[in-house]
Amino acid sequence: MSSGLKVNTLRGEVFTVDVGGIETVQQLQAMLAEHFPGDDPKKIIRVDVLRDRCLLDDAQTLHAAGLHSESEVTVIYGRHEIQAARKEQVHTEKFCQVNIPQAVRKVSNWAFQCCRQVVKVTIPDGVRSIGVGAFANCSSLESITIPDSVQEIGDKAFYECTSLKSITIPNWVTRIGERTFQDCESLESITLPDWLKEMGDESFEGCTSLKSITIPNWVTAIGYRGFQFCESLENVTISDWVTDIPPYAFEGCKSLKSITIPDWVTVIGEKAFLDCHSLESITIPNSVEKIGNGAFHDCRSLESIFIPHSVREIGHTLFFHCFSLTTITIPYSRKSAWQQNLDFWNLRKRARILYH
Repeated sequence: MSSGLKVNTLRGEVFTVDVGGIETVQQLQAMLAEHFPGDDPKKIIRVDVLRDRCLLDDAQTLHAAGLHSESEVTVIYGRHEIQAARKEQVHTEKFCQVNIPQAVRKVSNWAFQCCRQVVKVTIPDGVRSIGVGAFANCSSLESITIPDSVQEIGDKAFYECTSLKSITIPNWVTRIGERTFQDCESLESITLPDWLKEMGDESFEGCTSLKSITIPNWVTAIGYRGFQFCESLENVTISDWVTDIPPYAFEGCKSLKSITIPDWVTVIGEKAFLDCHSLESITIPNSVEKIGNGAFHDCRSLESIFIPHSVREIGHTLFFHCFSLTTITIPYSRKSAWQQNLDFWNLRKRARILYH
């Protein structure tokens, strides 16, 4: 490979580097690191380069990657990596728009991690997957266009994208990964695809601006801590096929006023609705068999609740600090079980216990 590789950076720098004698991606990493004084070259773990129709993760040689002396590459340097790829971009001091080339079929793992100056991203039709942490910690990212060709979105793909306000997930995506939108504190709306089947753990935890969400009908799992600390969440429609409400699923959803548990749910997990201060009503179906410890702990606005015959196992401190609770209706067949529960005697002091 001959010398004279032209390099552009997201910082707006343009320089030509002497690559004479360099053959491997690892050598290119070390050489490029010299242009970023103060950064530890050991933190630069990968250089991805555009070749044919894919963005390579593990190119062994620069020749195999398609780079040559007349190549022009853009280097995206985050806290953990450099990525080299030919991309069309617009630079100003406060704004960076990234237009990924039409030939790309995959946005690699951690590709834009910590690129805090990226504000807008356009992903072209033809991209099939967005990798793990691909846009994690892009704190200035406000807008991203995801085409219908995308079928997979990796864990933590948009983790801590704190400026992202809305997003539409394409119809062919069947899974939202773990922590995909965690701490996207500006996210106000999201459109989930009809064919979605699974939502990973903590997928929307800390989305403090999210006000409403509809979980599509094919979803069977919403994930541990799925909507924890979504403080603005007022309306939730849960898929009919969900079979359990995981622990801490809606903890800290302080604006949630009412919720209907679908008919297929058998378990309401530990502290599932902890600190839902505005929750006034909840409908528990006759399919529920277990309610975990502290499931409704500190639901201060809850006024009444009906426990169906199907409930065979109840946890402790279910209604602790439910100061507005005046009526609770429980099955007569489970009367002894409730009397053994430490909560029962506290409830009798402030709420009327009815049997059915």
